[in-house]
Amino acid sequence: MITRKQWLKATIGSCLGACLPVLARTQNTHSFPSRSLKMVVPYAAGGTVDLIGRMLANRFGPLLGQTVIVENRAGAGTTIGADAVARSEPDGHTLFLGTNSAFTISPQLMPKLGYDAIQGFAAIGMVTELPNLLLVKPDSPYKSFDDLVQAARKQPGKLSYASYGAGSTAHLSGEAIKSKLGIDLIQVPYKSGAQTVQAVLSGEVSVAYDTVLGSVARVKSGQVRALAVTSAKRYFSLPDVPAMEDLGLAGSEVVAWVGCFVPATTPLPAQKALTNALRKTMADPQTQKEFLNLGVQAQFMEPDATMALVRREYVQFGKLIEKAKIRME
Repeated sequence: MITRKQWLKATIGSCLGACLPVLARTQNTHSFPSRSLKMVVPYAAGGTVDLIGRMLANRFGPLLGQTVIVENRAGAGTTIGADAVARSEPDGHTLFLGTNSAFTISPQLMPKLGYDAIQGFAAIGMVTELPNLLLVKPDSPYKSFDDLVQAARKQPGKLSYASYGAGSTAHLSGEAIKSKLGIDLIQVPYKSGAQTVQAVLSGEVSVAYDTVLGSVARVKSGQVRALAVTSAKRYFSLPDVPAMEDLGLAGSEVVAWVGCFVPATTPLPAQKALTNALRKTMADPQTQKEFLNLGVQAQFMEPDATMALVRREYVQFGKLIEKAKIRME
């Protein structure tokens, strides 16, 4: 026969056993981070996004009291890295330093992905934007963007533009302008921005797109001329180059961006701790100086605004991809 004392002990023990996992999770959340963190970069080592990732890891790791290790997982339009983070333990210790390629472009060109680009991640914050430049050779007859448009209207299907790959932001930039203005330029894909520049200089194409990182210095040196920048506003280091709004093309901007994300089910306290550390890092004058040394501008965007941009851009790019019948190479 079970005595009252024995029954009480058994009941209390059972309750404690049920509560321990919850208590453990609560303690782990409050002590976040409890170990070193991993930042997955979906590009090869040595590239711009990789350099940004290593710079951020070195600076906001100490704010969290832990080491942040950068792991490169390149390939498949950055979806390999995104998928690895989506499948990781959602405890805040694995971060994804991704671009819009993983969220608003590749998922619409590669429908069979292992992650949900919109619902599968939570933003920690955006850190920078990278528009493209529309370039011509120095002796090009197109002295302005309007010159190019008028020539394209007079010779539909005769002019061409170089992009650094099908489905790239360069490709989307060209198709966005074509769609807005109703002009016809033929896309010629290359493997890199350096190749697009060489193509326009050699006369293989009429115009070319390259990133601001790749060609700001080329424009300043006179190697190429920039007719436009694909952001809504002018780029800080090329104030004389007109942007989309200047050209009456508001809504046609296409800008690559870099942001930090975690799996969507990551506990909110961990998300907040990461965002606070990233926000402080981005506000640090030394961080801003290091970004400028890379040729980009530190531009922190809060998590809610970042996710709103992702959702808005997904719809915008989806319509453009469908209309232009863009397919992966």
